[in-house]
Amino acid sequence: MCIRDRLIREAFIASLHPDIVHISSLFEGFGDSTVTSIGRLLPNDKAFIQAPVSVSFYDLIPFINQVEYFDKKPDYETNYLRKIEDLKKASLLLAISEFSRAEGIEYLHFPAEKIVNISSAADDFFTDKAPSTAPDALLEKYQITKPFALYTGGADPRKNLKSLLIAYSRLPHALRQAHQLVLAGTIAKEELPHLQKTIKENGLEANEVIFTDYISDQELHTLYFTCKLFVFPSWHEGFGLPALEAMKSGAAVIASNTTSLPEVVNIEEALFDPRSIESITTKMQAGLSDASLRARLIDYGKEKAQEFSWDITAKKALAAFEALHANYLTTPTHQTNDVIRTELISQLTTSVFPRHRPQEDDFIRLAACIGQNFPSEHRRPQFLIDISQLVTIDEKTGIQRVVRSLIAEFIANPPENYDVKLVYSDRFSLGYRYANQFMQKMFGSNISKQKEDEIQDEVIETQMNDIFLGLDLQSENIQVQKQFLNAIHLNGTRIYFVVYDLLPLYFPKAFPETVDYLHAQWLKQISKYDGIFCISKAVADEFTYWAKKNIPSLSPSFAVNWFHLGADIENSVPTKGMPTNAPEIIAKIKSRPSFIMIGTIEPRKGYRQSLAAFEALWAKGVDVNLVIIGKHGWLMDEFANNLPKHPEFNHHFFWLDRISDEYLEAIYAAGTCLFLASEGEGFGLPLIEAARRHLPIIARDIPVFREVAGEYAFYFQSNPLDESAAIASAIESWLELFKLKQHPPSSGMPWLTWKQSAQSIIKNLLK
Repeated sequence: MCIRDRLIREAFIASLHPDIVHISSLFEGFGDSTVTSIGRLLPNDKAFIQAPVSVSFYDLIPFINQVEYFDKKPDYETNYLRKIEDLKKASLLLAISEFSRAEGIEYLHFPAEKIVNISSAADDFFTDKAPSTAPDALLEKYQITKPFALYTGGADPRKNLKSLLIAYSRLPHALRQAHQLVLAGTIAKEELPHLQKTIKENGLEANEVIFTDYISDQELHTLYFTCKLFVFPSWHEGFGLPALEAMKSGAAVIASNTTSLPEVVNIEEALFDPRSIESITTKMQAGLSDASLRARLIDYGKEKAQEFSWDITAKKALAAFEALHANYLTTPTHQTNDVIRTELISQLTTSVFPRHRPQEDDFIRLAACIGQNFPSEHRRPQFLIDISQLVTIDEKTGIQRVVRSLIAEFIANPPENYDVKLVYSDRFSLGYRYANQFMQKMFGSNISKQKEDEIQDEVIETQMNDIFLGLDLQSENIQVQKQFLNAIHLNGTRIYFVVYDLLPLYFPKAFPETVDYLHAQWLKQISKYDGIFCISKAVADEFTYWAKKNIPSLSPSFAVNWFHLGADIENSVPTKGMPTNAPEIIAKIKSRPSFIMIGTIEPRKGYRQSLAAFEALWAKGVDVNLVIIGKHGWLMDEFANNLPKHPEFNHHFFWLDRISDEYLEAIYAAGTCLFLASEGEGFGLPLIEAARRHLPIIARDIPVFREVAGEYAFYFQSNPLDESAAIASAIESWLELFKLKQHPPSSGMPWLTWKQSAQSIIKNLLK
């Protein structure tokens, strides 16, 4: 890890304003992505005093035995010695043995009063009461067929395994024939050939020495419990945990008489000189052949093991922390996050890139991370609204009208103490940007005092208590951005999405291939955050039903909210513009009863059946108009392409593609009835827009239309055998009622303004 990583880590810890920082394992980061350091941030700035740092101090094995550990490993040596320099800056070392404490004083010249021996302990999992797994099955698994001596641990030089193998080979032949030696645990690939060579050179048979490779804790405990003798020949240990585990498990233990091991195995009968093959052999021979010795070692080990407990170790550590805090001469200066961030950035700009200079995207991601880790203490939380589709193109569809309407209200009436920010993403780069240019263009917002062409869409910065609302529908973007969203969510940003419908899941054949799969994946992804806002109760019910089967892991705290859309077009940042032939079209619509259909031309909307129904009515001489307002969508190319060729086109039949809100308002005013034949909708925004203008309504009888329109619409039933006939009959029936003024009026239908709709969302977001 480079200096930048260490600076960022220390700056983040400083932002937490701790009283003490404890590092449980400082010597990490070589060959992995762990970052540890002490005193790398502002090391020479006396005005910026950081909290004292304590470190768990295990040993100085590589430092003291440099030939064995550094030879031909310059990168490891550099990394390790840098950690030593960091270690010397610690305010307190918590040694795991009295021996380790003495090493720190002798080799690091650390003040004796700043190193405390807190000892160590073995987990209570290790016990002499019963084996953790079935012994017979375990022994069969590893082909252990005789009473055995056991070793477990690493295979680096200090573990002394070569000497152990040679010493075992020098046991009396008969004793060897009656036993096996088991080396439990993973042996490094580079070490195993050397050990196998030692076995062969010393006349040991292959089945005399067993290598288990990786074993579980349960299997290790069973081996401790069933072994005849546990041997620990290491010539340098910081504590010697395997020996203590074996003693707790009821094993007879012999070990080296050097470094920390006598603190654990403090009985002369059990100790040998690890540098002497003869000494190891003698102790092993006694341990394997003398039953009374083994009994004494077992009894002694159980009793001695009781002196070590995590409770005792924890109490010693807490006492050391309290003393450190009480005696720390200079109170840490709790700098503000802004000061810490400024100093961090200053140091980062002068840091060296040792190998590869990062690309611009790397710097952007780094800047975003710094922004999240060091939030401004004077910034209000943000209400981030995703408008990724609207920024790209305003399709002038129902969803786009919803997005425009709601963002206008959110900006005009923001949540209390929140700053509203429009944001967007794309499918090609990770992260979101502020839609500053869009804001300037759409709302004339004075984002900055720069000229309009100098306004930049900067990468967003989030912090805890921000809210992200996925208002626009861009399901493909979410799959690209899920890593970013996951990150800001973990950092404390609450994330919600608006769900307009589940139509691709309930009408898969009405959508292009794979849309149902993509929509399901989108729903599953957004369900990993805080909640959704459905645009009707019907959609909320559909999601809840679908999620029970398809998202069984959905969090109980996931909020499924619903709200209704607004109807006041004039307050929705309406689009402007009328085509030159608009007066002519409007006059024709006014000239006879005109039925208006609104929505994208796609299969579920019922356009094909409706046009056929009106063709039947025209053939009967019924003098009515059909007006279709909607863009050319999907899976209906032939139908849409033939619309301008229809014999009644611009006479009794009109197709208006992508018209402005201004033009739509004029059509509503000129029309006679809103006709909705859709087989499925998320809401049905035209229902309330029509009701607000007292335009009568004919609608297919589906739950969401009943929810929105209630008794204020005329409903018709589907007829799968002859849908166009059912529609034609409904039109004729309604016309009869209309002549008699007995049709259901829409004027009493309750509806919301976009302001009320937006406030409904805000209320649920902030509760």
